[in-house]
Amino acid sequence: MSNLYAVHGGSSFYALVKAETEDEVFTIFAKSQINDETLLEEIDSFIVNGSLLEKFYHDEHEHFFDDFTGEYPERIKKMNEEDRERYVEYHIEKNVREFWDTPEYAEMYLQELKKSWNGENNNPAFSDDFYVETIKLIIEEGNWYEDFVIKKVDIVENECQIIYRD
Repeated sequence: MSNLYAVHGGSSFYALVKAETEDEVFTIFAKSQINDETLLEEIDSFIVNGSLLEKFYHDEHEHFFDDFTGEYPERIKKMNEEDRERYVEYHIEKNVREFWDTPEYAEMYLQELKKSWNGENNNPAFSDDFYVETIKLIIEEGNWYEDFVIKKVDIVENECQIIYRD
């Protein structure tokens, strides 16, 4: 028998999901977001300062892109072009591999990213499973939905249940 869960994502988002567990709710919810154009653009766009790629565009010291100047930090600009490209690519790959628990998804993202860099493809070919996992990771980071909460709804034993209160 399925349970009913409320999914709250801030003042402009609320959903109900039937599932057995919170993990299943999260997966069902993420699947329902696969066609969200804004979320897809976040994942599919390989823009340094406006997509998922931005999360990977840094080393242990700082982000590689200065929002004000659009340039590399001074310590990176001092490198010759070949060393700089190798250094930045190394850190992006490292960060991508740390982001996904599933190595195949990291490799899938890197493959599509490299195609984009080479001008081969502007429309990444990710699987639905990749999107679901990536959407879940983006949401878990807390930057996509304001106050994201999954709460089991139990009105069998209670006449009223507060799902969310700010």
